[in-house]
Amino acid sequence: SHTYNMKHENELKSLLTGQRFESIENKNILTESAKSYAHGFALATEGVAVISDFHNNVSYIYSGKFGQTFFNLPECHIDNNSAFENTIFSRILKDDLLERHITELRFFHFLKNIPLENRTEYQATCHIRLSTQDPEPVHILHTTRYMHCLPNGSVWCGICTYTPSPDYGINEGRIINIKTGRAIGKDRYTQCCKKILSNRQVEVLSLLAKGLMSKQIAERLNISSNTVNRHRQDIIAALNVPNTIAAVEIGLKMKLI
Repeated sequence: SHTYNMKHENELKSLLTGQRFESIENKNILTESAKSYAHGFALATEGVAVISDFHNNVSYIYSGKFGQTFFNLPECHIDNNSAFENTIFSRILKDDLLERHITELRFFHFLKNIPLENRTEYQATCHIRLSTQDPEPVHILHTTRYMHCLPNGSVWCGICTYTPSPDYGINEGRIINIKTGRAIGKDRYTQCCKKILSNRQVEVLSLLAKGLMSKQIAERLNISSNTVNRHRQDIIAALNVPNTIAAVEIGLKMKLI
């Protein structure tokens, strides 16, 4: 449902805006440079480019002809209440919104294993569909890249782009090194994703996926029900999802269980 999807998105948003931010040197200069980059991209491709300032929870949205027509956005728009492009999220089909969530989760955790100075050399990309009044949705190539990171590893500035794209029948997100043009092998970021949960948490999530209740899981693993419930909350927090049902769904799609 729409409410369920919004919970997914809200959890992912809190992951980014809830980071530990330090003082940012030359922040205004870097922000203006990022905004110019996004504006130029939008005009060159006629798509949409969004600069997200996670530190201040502000977004700068730039639109070419497609963005202005399809989303009824102005060429330049500032949202002082959110670092995220909610107008666009509301038009993404449910399954694709979930895939976008998974792709960005993988991307966020993958970058933790990349040297800080190289993290801006990668982007996550996936094909998504936007709902229309016609039976056939509009197909979009969506990319996410983090433009500026702090010394402690926190990301404070990101860019998302949306451009019309043919339907290639490929929906699964990928991570690409934009310096070399090479796609990262699935096995590499899958291994990174497996570090999100501990072995015990994977055991608990696997049993939840089979429909077992906390008491049954406690008996199966020879631990207390309180410990099971703590694992459940830790799993929900680690996967940035609203509830256990969502955790099972994400866990299956990310092949954690």
